[in-house]
Amino acid sequence: MFQINQRFIPDFTKPLDLLVHCHENIERQLEALARAAEVRRVGDSLNTAQAFAAIDAACKHFAVAGIRHTADEEESLFPRLRKSETSAGDEALAAMSELESQHRTAEDMHRQFDEFVLSLPRDGSADTRELDSFGEMTAELAAFYRPHIFMENNLVFPIAGRILSDGEIHAQGEEMRERWKDILQKINATAANVSPLPG
Repeated sequence: MFQINQRFIPDFTKPLDLLVHCHENIERQLEALARAAEVRRVGDSLNTAQAFAAIDAACKHFAVAGIRHTADEEESLFPRLRKSETSAGDEALAAMSELESQHRTAEDMHRQFDEFVLSLPRDGSADTRELDSFGEMTAELAAFYRPHIFMENNLVFPIAGRILSDGEIHAQGEEMRERWKDILQKINATAANVSPLPG
């Protein structure tokens, strides 16, 4: 019910595709949170442990992979787009400023969400107010990410694919590979198991 990770070997020679894949991972984590919120809302005690396992996995994902994904964009992609002297680059520039602001908002939202999750009783005794708050915060995260991901997938990344040179794309991918190096080592060391996923 809550298993969302599937084995995936990242291809850093295609960094823009990998960023899209990271967004798909984010969406899966948000879907898992929504399912967990429903389980808690209806008082399904048999699946309480599974629900909290999914919640913990999502919190960890955003705290580790999510931060690296943001760095992939803000440190490896956006600076290269800002150096572009094209009209398309100007369009992306305006979007990037808004996206960076949204990244800071997301960090605040996740900080508040994580603090709230730590306060939730794990024995199924959460009251209606706590359950409603958890559901609302989960829905707010999903609503926040939806347009953010849409703007990056449908505006910024396609522009980057058109205006960045092969060399710039390669350099971006190598920076991302280095950023995810420890994850790659875990993937190589545990090839037969489900591995942590970029993004």
